[in-house]
This record gives sequence, structure tokens and C-alpha cells, in this order.
Amino acid sequence: MSRPIGSDEYLCRLATFRAPVTAMDIRLDPIKHAERVTGRRQSALIDLWSSGGFAAALSEVNGPHVYAYGDLPCPTVAITLYDVRRHVLMENGSVRRDGSVQAGRFRIGVPGRDVLVDAVPAVNSGKLLILYLGDTLLDEIGAARCGRRVELMDRAWDVDDPLLMLASQRIVEACAEAASGRSLLAEQLAYTLALHVSDRYAVPLAARRAPEVPELDSRFGQRVIDRVRSDPGADITLAMLAQEAGLTPSGFIRAFRRATGLTPHRFILEERVRIAQELLADTALPIAEVALAAGFSSQSHLGATFRTLAGESPGRWRQLRQRSLF
Repeated sequence: MSRPIGSDEYLCRLATFRAPVTAMDIRLDPIKHAERVTGRRQSALIDLWSSGGFAAALSEVNGPHVYAYGDLPCPTVAITLYDVRRHVLMENGSVRRDGSVQAGRFRIGVPGRDVLVDAVPAVNSGKLLILYLGDTLLDEIGAARCGRRVELMDRAWDVDDPLLMLASQRIVEACAEAASGRSLLAEQLAYTLALHVSDRYAVPLAARRAPEVPELDSRFGQRVIDRVRSDPGADITLAMLAQEAGLTPSGFIRAFRRATGLTPHRFILEERVRIAQELLADTALPIAEVALAAGFSSQSHLGATFRTLAGESPGRWRQLRQRSLF
């Protein structure tokens, strides 16, 4: 479809555009819905829909595209990580917004509206992150905050949220790690972002109470340590840990942090670094083999994490350790 700026004929034709996307697509499979909306297979995804009512899809954008979201049965959050030269938002057949969009801005799509977007990027390529917030997640957050399901505000690319922008960029970075079989960080970041959106952009209620944090078995942290040590390279997911604890993913994140003082991902990283330290101190294995044995995807991954947590590179730490023994 040609896009002459300011053309009433173009807007009329856009209003009649339809794609085979239905409400049932989201309820049954949000990721399939994202693929139909974007016309592209997702470059990365986080699917906790069945266990926690949440899914996230990340798409590569490399040109103009019409996004037919259809009639939304659940809230969606679309976050552009690139500048958009012209962005036409139509709801229920009428133009709601026609203008540019800066990278990091977002739209909250509320249920009951037929949404269509035509976007012309200002750059050659970029990424689009779409979050799907289902009843399970919104019920759980609502039960902790106000005793009823959370309803989200209507937002259309008009809010600057630095935390949302930063978290979205970190999700993009973490998805590369998830592709190599380590999905916990990407899941945790995406879930935290969903909780941020659900809290900050919830429709205000007259009475709100402080969120309740579920209890976590005091021995759970040790069970996670035992799991990591038994198979350092195994992919440990948020859904897996939450199911084992008998909690929803969002409830598990809050409970785990209160019990240990750390996020699940940080807790597991610290244990893997301890394993690496033991191997560096007690064996002559090359650092690349230490990295794999401790559950890191590569020597560089170990190096970056080790420097962050131990303050030295693995090689330097080994040298200092050896000197201290003599």
C-alpha cells in the first residue's frame, strides 16, 4: 500500500484493511498472533502464557508494515525500539493518531478495540517488542494490590518511560543468551517489565493496599543451588522454578527476592561463579573449559560475569589465588 503523506484517500483505504487475526489467536497462542500481526517469524520470544498469563514477542523490523492487531481480548503493550517517521494508529475504523514516534515510546492496547497500525520506520532496521498480559497475570497482581483484576490505562505513544526503555533494551540483549539455551534472564526481565507496566499504568482505584508477597520455603534457595551444581549447564527457566515452588512466576520473583535478597537470575549466576572459582583454584583446566563446566555459554560470558561479581578477570583471580598459597 502506497503511503502519500496527508492523503485522505490513503487513510480511507487503510481503514478498510483487514488481516486474518482474531481474538481467539491471542487467547490460544499469543506468539502466533504476534507472527500474524507482524508478518514475520519472531526472532525471540518468551512464552509463559499457560502458566502465568504472560508472553513477549520480539520482531525484526526492516521496512514499512501494516500491523493488524484485530479485536484485542487482552491488554497488549507494543514498544518500538527504533524511530518511526510516520505512524498511523486506527481504532475501530477511525484514525486516532497520525505522526512520528520516538524510539522507546509504547502503546497499551486495551480490550474491546479493533486496532490497526501503519508504521514507516525512519531507520533501515529496528526491533518491536510486544507484551501480552493475560487474565492470570492481571488477576494475581490485582489480588495483591486491590482485590480485583488490574485494568490498564489507555496509552498511545505519548509517555516517556526511561525504565521501560532500558528494560526493553536489556530484554533484546538477553534474548541472545536465551537463544543459546539460557532463558532465565530474558524471562525475568520481561516479567519484571510486565509487572512495571501493570503497576504504573493501572487504572487508579480509590483504595489500594500494599502488594502482598507470598512465602517461599526457606530451603528453596538450597534446592536451587543443588540443581545448579548437579548440572551447571542446564537451562533453568522461571516457569520451572515457579512451578516447583507452587507459585505463579510473578509471585515467585517477589518471594525469591524477599527470601534471598537476590533475583533468581542473579542468585544462579553467583552460584555458577562460585563453581568457576573452585575449578580455577583446584584444577589446571583452561579458562574456556572452566566456563563451560560452570554453566556459562562461553569464555567471554564467564569473563564479563566474573569481573562483575568477583572484581577480577578469571585469569587474574587464579594468579592471585595461587600466589596466596605460597
